[in-house]
Amino acid sequence: MNTFWGIPLWLCALVCFAMTCVWIFVWPRERVSSTSGLRFIILRWFHALTWVLLALAALVGMTSQPWMPLVCRILAFGSLAAYLTFIAAMAGLVR
Repeated sequence: MNTFWGIPLWLCALVCFAMTCVWIFVWPRERVSSTSGLRFIILRWFHALTWVLLALAALVGMTSQPWMPLVCRILAFGSLAAYLTFIAAMAGLVR
């Protein structure tokens, strides 16, 4: 069970951490230049947060602890929430 669609979870975590690094340096500056406050924070950091949470879910998934499925789901749904919040801010729904 240490794979996701046949891909080892350690490799999934590595790719997710690499995507985190990309999104720390590549972010929608042009959309953020005129914003401030909460919207700025969301547009600046939530896409990277999405990838960090997915990486953590993959790393937790490599353990064989009884709490592992619950924590993986919490991290994965947290990642989904962060991404949907990011998309809402990009669409201008978050002010």
